[in-house]
Amino acid sequence: MEEFLKLLELGLQTFEVGQNPQAFLVLFGLTFARFIAFIYIVPFFGGKAVPPLVKVAVATALVIITYPSVLAELPADGNPIGFGAVGFVAMLAKEFFVGFTLGFVASLVFEAVQVAGRIADFQRGSTMSELFAPQLEERVSELGQFKLQLAIVVFLTSGAHLFFIGSLIKSFEFIPVLRFPEMEAGWTPAAEFLTLMTGSVLSLGVQLAVPIVVTLLLTDLFFGLINRVAPQVNVFFLSLPVKMWLGLFVLAVMLPFWIARVTDYFDMSFEAFEFMIRYFNRMYQ
Repeated sequence: MEEFLKLLELGLQTFEVGQNPQAFLVLFGLTFARFIAFIYIVPFFGGKAVPPLVKVAVATALVIITYPSVLAELPADGNPIGFGAVGFVAMLAKEFFVGFTLGFVASLVFEAVQVAGRIADFQRGSTMSELFAPQLEERVSELGQFKLQLAIVVFLTSGAHLFFIGSLIKSFEFIPVLRFPEMEAGWTPAAEFLTLMTGSVLSLGVQLAVPIVVTLLLTDLFFGLINRVAPQVNVFFLSLPVKMWLGLFVLAVMLPFWIARVTDYFDMSFEAFEFMIRYFNRMYQ
């Protein structure tokens, strides 16, 4: 261990980093924990489709960018950091929790998108064929997979990921890594907000699926009338291919409006993301 610390100190001197090895490892580890927890949960970083080594490399790059801003938290008089191994583990858990919570808020829109696809596929009668979405690490329907991939493309091409990453880097100014939050009463607003955000996933999913659902309900009504007029016609098997293609047609027609609506949801998600950062900041004031 001493040889490793000496080698690390030599490397820090080579790159003109003035901190001692222990302080460097603590700051690097805590900062890395927040980034890696965020990267592993948000869909727009690829989920299981991206190798873990790439995620670690991205998190390390973000740590390198953020590291100069967290140096101000070190004691100005050069004294050692005021917590031991147990305190470091607690701080590490706190950073994982912060990164996971922020990633959870940022991923809710993508969950709503795949819910919309699942509702539409249920109405089309094609829920038996499901695909694995590595970004969400779960099985989704066909339209759910298509809409999820399209939402990620829209998210990245619109540059929305830059705002989220920028706010995540800036969160170190509001949520210090070397301080533990003051655990006081008053968590109800945050718990209520997260509950409402989670519940809004189904609400947003239904809103995104409304055009297809309404069209297919009218189609079912039409075939129901045919069945009343001609009971000998097997309208169930007759309606399945019609509903399949009609659902795809409605999706193609509504696609520009769908993209505009999803973009608005990204703006709402970013506002919720910044709200959580500000709420975490209250615990350090």
